Amino acid sequence: MIEINGKSLCGGGRSKQKVRTGGKQAGLWKPETCFPPGYDYESERNYAVLLLGLGIGLSLQFFISLHRSAEVLYEYRDREWVLREGAVAASFGKLVTGHWGLYVPLFLFLAAMMAYHYIYYYHETRSIYLMRRLPGRWTVLKSCVAGPLLGMGLAAMILTSLYLMYYGMYLLVIPGECRP
Repeated sequence: MIEINGKSLCGGGRSKQKVRTGGKQAGLWKPETCFPPGYDYESERNYAVLLLGLGIGLSLQFFISLHRSAEVLYEYRDREWVLREGAVAASFGKLVTGHWGLYVPLFLFLAAMMAYHYIYYYHETRSIYLMRRLPGRWTVLKSCVAGPLLGMGLAAMILTSLYLMYYGMYLLVIPGECRP
C-alpha cells in the first residue's frame, strides 16, 4: 500500500496503519529502562563491542590450528596428497582450548559496569534516594543490571553461534575416519 501524508493512494481515505510520530522510540530496545537516567550508555556499548570484536578476531586463530591438524593427516605420494593410514586428528575441544579466555575481559567489563551503574546513582547524579522512593521496588536494581546482563546474553549467543560455525568447519575439513 502506498501512502502520502497518511492518505492511501489505493482507494482514498486514511489508511488503518498508525503513522509513526517522532520523539518516541519504537521496538523492544529502550535504553532508559536498562540504564540509569542520563547515563552515557553509547560509550559502554562501544567498549563492549570493541572487546567482543577483539575476542572474535583473536579466536580466528582456530583456522590456523584446524589447518595444521588437517595437514598432518595427509602425506605427499606419487604427486598427490593421500590420507595417512591410522592418522587421527586433534579433537575439536583441543583445537579451541583457551579460546574462551579471550572473552573474559568482555564479561569482566560488563560485570564491573553493573557495579559502576550503582555507584553512578551515588556520585554522578546523587539521585539514589529519589530512586529508592519510586513506586517500583526493583527500578534501581533493574537499571543497574539490565544493560550489562543484556550485553552478556547477546555476547553468549554470538559466541555460541560462532563456535557452532567453527565446529561445522571442523566437521567439513577433518575426514570422518580421522576424527577421535
